[in-house]
Amino acid sequence: MFWQMVSVEQKKLTNRKILWIELAVAAITAVFIPLMIYLASQSTSSNVVITTDGPVEEMVAWPLALRMGIDLLSGSGLGGLLIVILMGTLTAQEYGWRTMQLWLSNGVSRPVLMLAKFTAVLLPALLFVLAAFVAGAVTTGFITQSIRGSLPFAEVDWWQALLSVLRTAYTLLPYAALTFLLAVVSRSTVVAVGGGLAYTMLIEGALIQLFGFVGGIWSDIGQHLPAGLSNRLALLNRVSAAAETGAISIRPVDGVSVEAAVIGIALYTILFVGLAVLAFRRQDLGG
Repeated sequence: MFWQMVSVEQKKLTNRKILWIELAVAAITAVFIPLMIYLASQSTSSNVVITTDGPVEEMVAWPLALRMGIDLLSGSGLGGLLIVILMGTLTAQEYGWRTMQLWLSNGVSRPVLMLAKFTAVLLPALLFVLAAFVAGAVTTGFITQSIRGSLPFAEVDWWQALLSVLRTAYTLLPYAALTFLLAVVSRSTVVAVGGGLAYTMLIEGALIQLFGFVGGIWSDIGQHLPAGLSNRLALLNRVSAAAETGAISIRPVDGVSVEAAVIGIALYTILFVGLAVLAFRRQDLGG
């Protein structure tokens, strides 16, 4: 029953315009940024000149430029905003449409319904990152061809690029789960999306800066917020096959360990989704 419900929810999701609009936003952003950097460097009014080993070239040419689209879609970046809007809209609107009552009247249990709804959004989270990666790869591929005359496929570690995509999609889960909880508790799209965006764009960043300023145990707490955990996993992301790039990515750093970041993101997700399920079990959906 659970996987049947997941399949149903995913089919409903693919028929919603908001999903395709957000995928387009992710792709367009990944195209726009490197393209603007490249065009600005080529402008006659700019003193920046792209060379084969310059900093601008590294930003817009393979292999390092392939990471740009991935990093844009991190949980604490554009990806967090997209997943909040998607999750809040999809979940809260169904209260007004009374589709939840329909499924419950057909024998679907409340926990199964809630878990299926959340699970169905895992695929879009991955698609957001993939859309940005592919769109960015195509754009920077043309730029690389223009700069170097060929594409350095041998310099790209495609396996690590895939792992980077998966890691980044994973960092979106706490933000999706928090918005899911807000949507269930409030039954309001405005509250769910507004609350999720407020936390992602304002509250979390302010807390991390405040805790870092205070120092001590508060600084550690700030690093264990979802954004801190997401940033720790982002340090592992790499796309280059060069040994020195890999060394930079995986060298030990102060703060949260990789294992703690992975577990922390999972715990945040389980906590928020669990609270949403408990709240939904107590809700009166009549009237």
